[in-house]
Amino acid sequence: MSYVNFSFLMLLLFTNCTLTTSKKETIAVRETSYKTKVSCKIENDKLLASYEGPEFLNDRDTAHLLSNLVANELGNHLKKEFSKKNYLKVDFKNTKIQTKGNPQFRYPSEEIVKYTIEMPLLKVKNACDAFTGIEHRGTWARNDIETGFQEWIQKLKNQIAVGEIESQLYSTPEGFKEYWVQFKHRNYQGKCR
Repeated sequence: MSYVNFSFLMLLLFTNCTLTTSKKETIAVRETSYKTKVSCKIENDKLLASYEGPEFLNDRDTAHLLSNLVANELGNHLKKEFSKKNYLKVDFKNTKIQTKGNPQFRYPSEEIVKYTIEMPLLKVKNACDAFTGIEHRGTWARNDIETGFQEWIQKLKNQIAVGEIESQLYSTPEGFKEYWVQFKHRNYQGKCR
């Protein structure tokens, strides 16, 4: 795959969650070709996202980068809806995060992984019951996901969050662990203390 095609794939992956691409892109890793599928969409009050492909591309944990895409696009969606007085929050209780494959947790890895995220959105009545920010913090390889978690939450509070913060830890049998955190973004909900 040419650098231009790879750049285009990464642009799709990191810029537009409402665009669903089921087109298979061929990506060469260590002289081996893989089919990579990325999709992400928000519809009917639910976010659905998935990645299937190599664990690493060009020394980057590409499967985990799906979480970055979801956090960015879902955060933008929550803010946009909030501005239209459609108050939402993520239903962490019914969120499903799944992984398949056997990650090797190192580069280079030729392992294929599948990573899916399903996040239902709940409508709430009041602006201060909604959340307009979402972040994640996760790992495939470490058992110490708790290390630094409280400091990370405090950093969010100091920089962009006000009031209540909700968090939920998700884990999969393949060793993936990830915290998802939703909060009130001070630029949108500064009065909600």
